[in-house]
Amino acid sequence: MNKVLKYLLILPILFSSLSAFDIDRRLELSYINTSGNTDTSSLSGRLGLNAKFDEQELKAKGSILKSKDNNKKSANKYELELDYDHMIGDRLYTYLGAHYINDEFSDYDSRLNVGPGLGYKFIYTDDEVLDIQGGFDYAVDKFKNGKKDEYVAPRAELNYKYKIKENIELKQMLSYLISAEDSEKYFFSSETGVAVKMMENLSLGASYRIDYVNYTEKEKTDKKFLTSLIFDF
Repeated sequence: MNKVLKYLLILPILFSSLSAFDIDRRLELSYINTSGNTDTSSLSGRLGLNAKFDEQELKAKGSILKSKDNNKKSANKYELELDYDHMIGDRLYTYLGAHYINDEFSDYDSRLNVGPGLGYKFIYTDDEVLDIQGGFDYAVDKFKNGKKDEYVAPRAELNYKYKIKENIELKQMLSYLISAEDSEKYFFSSETGVAVKMMENLSLGASYRIDYVNYTEKEKTDKKFLTSLIFDF
């Protein structure tokens, strides 16, 4: 538990120097514990921070997933994501992003993607946002067997947000990354989420995420369904 708390505190420390700017913070926590014929537990935490200043925006996200099945680890995954956006028009912007993944139960010891690109907000209203971006990442994959693979990878991502009602919000994310050197190496992610606001800063959320890794000897598709408490502060 101490490691989890330390991990989730990385992002607030990172943004402490930006306290003078407009910052939105969101913390999502989910914990499941079942006992009986099987003893299982699952802990998920996610912290997101958005800092806006002038025509620029800095976004950071960190997440952790830990699970046990009959006192044996079944999941241990960490993710960190940083994005810097600079508007060059009403809806067009450039970005520089970095994404790091560490997953104990995959073929990969770690994955790191860093790269620039362009984005465009096709819909940009108070109730609805459709944001699509694409670019080229420099990817470094480290495998459990000690091998390392470095390559350039085209990347595309879609983010959609719609306020169904004043207190209900729908989100959808799709991302795709493929190696420019090997078309058999590609990654796809999809996450659908709904949040219902219970109080001013407290919401109840449900999300369904699919991560697909084509270049692996283990299970290619990882699916997760989580219900979470969401704190905005």
